Amino acid sequence: MARPWIEFLYAQQLPWTEGLYGGARDDVQSKTLSIDDSAGDSSVLIKYPAGWQRADAEALTAEEEFYILDGDLEINGQTYTRDCYGCFPAGYMRNQARSKTGCVALTFFDSEPNVSDDLSNTFEEQDLVPFINTLNMKWDASTADPSLEWMGNRRKVLKWDHEYDQKGTFLFATSPHIYPENWACPTLTHPCVEESFILAGELTGPFGKMEKGAYFWRPEEKPHGPFGTREGGFALIRFKYGKHINVWGDKDVPYSFDFPYKPELPPALSAYGDAPYEGTELF
Repeated sequence: MARPWIEFLYAQQLPWTEGLYGGARDDVQSKTLSIDDSAGDSSVLIKYPAGWQRADAEALTAEEEFYILDGDLEINGQTYTRDCYGCFPAGYMRNQARSKTGCVALTFFDSEPNVSDDLSNTFEEQDLVPFINTLNMKWDASTADPSLEWMGNRRKVLKWDHEYDQKGTFLFATSPHIYPENWACPTLTHPCVEESFILAGELTGPFGKMEKGAYFWRPEEKPHGPFGTREGGFALIRFKYGKHINVWGDKDVPYSFDFPYKPELPPALSAYGDAPYEGTELF
């Protein structure tokens, strides 16, 4: 089965659990944001304690993509701090890993993250992104869809999806005081999954106001929007399992900054949708 529709929950509401599913790291804590129980691909928060280290060489059977939210994580002599990003394909060798002060990383696996017995360090070169300090990147304000120019969207592309020849993982930002012209616009659908984690600010849509820590996994062909923001929004977004194409609905939908929080959650997560998280602390 594919991952269930989640739109949206607050990561702050989820409890920390000991270890990481798959058994690769039993000395960390984690929160599973979403997971395909059959295929094993997932999106998780991982908390590494201060002083955590792995001295022995390690390679995983899964691709590991991560964005640092807090603290430090050193891998193969490269230190990742807040706003740094990396993507290690399955089979990529971690000869040494540690965290001096502790770390919280937003992490994505493309299958269950088991430790590989193969230490040959063979992997798909085109999928390796060894290190990006996203603060040093310039914003791209170009748009492929003139119908969204009113949002003033900007992005920083972190990983390219070579299968569908499109941006796969990117940072997204929009300015404050954004709303559809005349306070209405059609809904959108995409023939791909869209996944998002709010890093700062807020974005408001029909499911409510998404603030720091809000997360959604939206399967293909799910209508969404319209969106706007009073304060401006900053998020990490991923497009997965299909081509990103904007397919517009045929009638306008009224917009409001005051949409109430009414999440779409699977039964296993329904208890976390009773109320939005009233705060901003993630850790």
